[in-house]
Amino acid sequence: MASTASVTENVKAMFEQVPPPHVLTVAGTGGGAGIQADLKTITALGCYGSSVLTAVTAQNTLGVQGVHAIPPSFVISQLQSVFDDLPPASVKFGMLAGADTILELSRFFSALKSLTPSAPYLILDPVMVSTSGHDLLKQEATKTLRDELIPLVDLLTPNIPEAVVLAERTAEIEGLGDMIALARELAQKGPAVLLKGGHLDLSARDVRRTKLEQDTKVYHLRPDSLVCRDYATSLQLPDAEEVVVDVLADKGGVRLFIGPKVNSSSTHGTGCTLSAALAANYAKQREREDLEAEAEQQKTDGDDEGKKRKHHISDDTIAASIAYVQGAIAAAFPMGAGHGPLNHGHLSMQRPLPPPTTANPTPFTDHLIRSCGSLWDEYVQHPFVVQLGQGTLPLDAFKHYIVQDWHYLRHYARVHGLGAFKASDFDTIQAFAEIALHIAKESEMHVEYCKQFGISRPQLEAAPESTACSAYARYMLDVSSQGNVLDTYVAVLSCLIGYGEVGLWLANRVETGEATLEGNPYKRWMEDYAGEDFIGAVRRGIANLERRVAEDPPSEARLAQLTEIFRECVKLERDFWQSGLEMSY
Repeated sequence: MASTASVTENVKAMFEQVPPPHVLTVAGTGGGAGIQADLKTITALGCYGSSVLTAVTAQNTLGVQGVHAIPPSFVISQLQSVFDDLPPASVKFGMLAGADTILELSRFFSALKSLTPSAPYLILDPVMVSTSGHDLLKQEATKTLRDELIPLVDLLTPNIPEAVVLAERTAEIEGLGDMIALARELAQKGPAVLLKGGHLDLSARDVRRTKLEQDTKVYHLRPDSLVCRDYATSLQLPDAEEVVVDVLADKGGVRLFIGPKVNSSSTHGTGCTLSAALAANYAKQREREDLEAEAEQQKTDGDDEGKKRKHHISDDTIAASIAYVQGAIAAAFPMGAGHGPLNHGHLSMQRPLPPPTTANPTPFTDHLIRSCGSLWDEYVQHPFVVQLGQGTLPLDAFKHYIVQDWHYLRHYARVHGLGAFKASDFDTIQAFAEIALHIAKESEMHVEYCKQFGISRPQLEAAPESTACSAYARYMLDVSSQGNVLDTYVAVLSCLIGYGEVGLWLANRVETGEATLEGNPYKRWMEDYAGEDFIGAVRRGIANLERRVAEDPPSEARLAQLTEIFRECVKLERDFWQSGLEMSY
């Protein structure tokens, strides 16, 4: 069985707080779009988000009613404060308000790139017009954006109208071929370009008819599955023939990201959300690549140390970001009278329990005990326990109890055998098997203990099981047979931690004079359950359970199932004491 030291180390590792990648958004407020959408997206995708405000808007789902630009000098002050303390892995630019702000930002990041080899990855969403049609960037500011900031960024994410303005085109974009040509043209200005295709009506047939160059790759965000398409048709869902194509153009060629068109008015902040998703997913990609590079460097004895690594956003990262936005639109709830918000939390499952921390290392165990209410105290402070601690428990009642406890140990071992059968990894199989073996050895010690009270092995074997013992055993076996490993752990938990609670509670009462060891015929029982061996087993059991629940958090419905198992076992434990007190069968 695991040592106390190894358990302590494992628990400490569970408490380690690893900081997530840092993503900065430089943008305006948006009444649900803008930095609000950015920060929700960054958080939903597992990163830490910070913001630098360029403007404050009066805005809702109907439109933008007003814009108040932040002075450019104060925008830079905000930026400097962030970089002085927490340099981000990536930065996304949204609404930049005016030419002066764009110029100051260009100077800041130009200087940063010249000084810092590991400068953040820069993504620019050239916010020019809001979803509702409000002009958010003046003509002179657009020129500054084109000439000063765009050459500095790594990825540009315009929609079609914005790309036409930035490319200084006058011709309409009428098909996918025009869109690809526009993306290639913009990419010649320096950064990679992800041209968003939401403004262009396309069908899957249009895509198939478009002649593609050899350097063009096609990614389908959903598999072209006949059975899935048939299922959607059977539900009378909208025709999946309509698609949205986003075009990535860079020095490596062109990639098309094709996904189904989601017909929804919940599109307030779509561009903000995509650029924020790209920034967050890139930051995670970069973290993985840096860890892999460090591991490789260690293998080669640091031969590559000091070499500058150039990071590029991967196609998988872009595909994941686009898929996130499509899912957020599809899962959006109707809000407001205009273009409503996306559902940024559609991939996030609400945890009914917090993870273990140093402030609370036992959130799951706490929840189970708390859910029992007074039932828990009826179990661990039962009159049987109180009288046992005072040495006033009738001897026949204790003898009845230890006979039934011998029967219970057999079933307890069987439950752990079922746990080993249900487990699919060797560590868990070994843990259950070792506990079952330990119980078998404990049963032999229990036989010797019973002899001290005049109960022989033949008497133990001949004694019938009480109803309380049988009911408890059958319930645990039933739960373990029907459920999985976690159900089994919860089924045996009330016995493990309950007896630990009783042992420690009685030890405390001895110190206050409410219980006694001196002259108490049950002294050994009290010392065993308050002893380091048993309490060590309790600690290991709690640590194992908390780790399992933290690694695979249960849903609210699943937590309710586990809670009911624990409550029922606590009730059966209480009834087991009562049966001993009454000496009932």
